[in-house]
Amino acid sequence: MITIVFDKNLMRAPAMEEFLAMDRNHAIALSDWTIIEMQKKNALTTSRESLAIAAKFPNQVFTLRPVGDILDDEVRSKGDAIKLIDYAESVRLGQLAADLRRVPPPDHLGPMMQEAEAYASTMIERLREEVANWEETLVGAAGDFTREERRAIATQQKISEATRLKANDLLLEATRNFMIHNQQKQGAEPMKVKDAMSMFAFRYSLCVLIHTLAWIREGAGRGKKLEKRVNDAIDLQVAAVGTFFEGTFSGDKQVRDVSFVARTLLRQWGAYVGEDWQHPNLTVQS
Repeated sequence: MITIVFDKNLMRAPAMEEFLAMDRNHAIALSDWTIIEMQKKNALTTSRESLAIAAKFPNQVFTLRPVGDILDDEVRSKGDAIKLIDYAESVRLGQLAADLRRVPPPDHLGPMMQEAEAYASTMIERLREEVANWEETLVGAAGDFTREERRAIATQQKISEATRLKANDLLLEATRNFMIHNQQKQGAEPMKVKDAMSMFAFRYSLCVLIHTLAWIREGAGRGKKLEKRVNDAIDLQVAAVGTFFEGTFSGDKQVRDVSFVARTLLRQWGAYVGEDWQHPNLTVQS
């Protein structure tokens, strides 16, 4: 099975339908945050529009286990990656997609979507609180680099060994902090980097680092709206979990760039990454 993680931006796109229609072994995986983002406002209408394609391919669209449930998973193979799929929730999503197409709609649909919207709104509000000071965190990370190093990053020059080591230290520190904050790893025995690379915390921290370096390259501008920072946080989680599968498809160039760099680096470091899938036409051309 070829599994691609799609973000909310492409759930209604012809590319998703084309991918699923191309082969019965093609599957779409949706993260819990993609579903939350879909249902945060006008859940009934938005879900009906976003799941219209999914309704046509009920056996090829899956939901992933919530990020909070996969933090201790170590993914070292395709078999391990498949274990990230929540099959019971996937069945429920398929049923929801079917119910949303029914005329008249089932009686339970309205109340169920109101409940889903309330939950999604609560989760988004929590995420807003978490990313409220994200810009200051980025500024702090940028401050670890000298002016010359930031200029080299901004102009895409070859970085020095010292700069590379600083980036590595930031990555390991971010991973450690993530684990302490989210996985109660304080006081645990030190984890080998090769083991950490198989876990979501490391990959999310890597995506955040790539995002930070891109932010420096683009001039380290301040004043990004809070909602955009919320979207960035969700996008980076989607890119991170996508490294366990055959790709991450997004309409956002930033997500595609972060995903590409993360997958490339993880492979270079010897970590498991799903084999990249390319459209057959593109493969032939290349």
